[in-house]
Amino acid sequence: MSAWSSLIAEISPTNGGVTTPALAICDHLAVVRVRGEEAGSYLQGQLTCDLKRIDQGEHHAAMHLSLKGRGLVSLRLVRDDQGYLILCPATMAEAVIRCLEKYRLRAKVTFEVAEDLRVIGLAGALEQSGLPLPDAGHGRHHDGLTLLRYPLTEQLLVIGADDALAELSRAQRKQASRTPVDGEGWRFLDIGAGEGQIYPGGEDLFLPQVLNYDLLGGVSFNKGCYTGQEVVARMHFKGKLKQRMAAFTYNGPPLSPGQPLRNSDGRAVGEVVDSARGEPTPRLLAVVRLDHEGELFADDQALGAAAMALPYGKGSE
Repeated sequence: MSAWSSLIAEISPTNGGVTTPALAICDHLAVVRVRGEEAGSYLQGQLTCDLKRIDQGEHHAAMHLSLKGRGLVSLRLVRDDQGYLILCPATMAEAVIRCLEKYRLRAKVTFEVAEDLRVIGLAGALEQSGLPLPDAGHGRHHDGLTLLRYPLTEQLLVIGADDALAELSRAQRKQASRTPVDGEGWRFLDIGAGEGQIYPGGEDLFLPQVLNYDLLGGVSFNKGCYTGQEVVARMHFKGKLKQRMAAFTYNGPPLSPGQPLRNSDGRAVGEVVDSARGEPTPRLLAVVRLDHEGELFADDQALGAAAMALPYGKGSE
């Protein structure tokens, strides 16, 4: 049994009753390595974020867009000594590679799933972790680990090999009495942080601004051309958004990404981005029309949705 499998069996993570400080086994995330002397310039022309900021030590969510300016895949990007690391939903890893290789031609860049790397998350009491924490919104490499600190919430992602993460996890449970949670538990926390990703079913639906990437540094409006950039820039400089992503608590079963949401009259007013179980109620990220008021319905069932405040507030329209 691998160190990673042993760790999961040892701590029996659960998503119920997510409390902090927490230790998350983020098996819902995969790591993709990007290598090659032209990796940076190539990614600059494919992703919504500005690689100059990544090269300066920041990490950001980003999208690869369709020609319509809608996100086909989403990811989190950080620099490492040999190139870049991409964090993305494990269910979308192959799609991420296919999208990013689509325009490669003879560019000197390669993409591969890093089968030797895993991800854990620490939430709450970060100063008690004993780790050399990066500045908010930045990454840091330390003793074989890559640390990514969230910009606005008390969350830290750690990328590393099985053995190193297993050792760190045991130390964290002793040092900060962290509650173990699974990948859905981390998604529950990410919903509160307003961190939206594209999962299967949500492809080619959302502009980056609609998922609030403009509020989190995940889209640049002045770095130059990338796939879908014209549509995104036109909306930013000349258009007016009619919908944005918001977070809610709700009652009911898990909802599927891309699932339509309706008002009491049966009119479509939005789509699901992600949902996760947890206590006292599940949480939901959804793109909803800005003029919507009242109840939300999914499959004709009232959700009892109540809006949650996001740490970055709301963008001006």
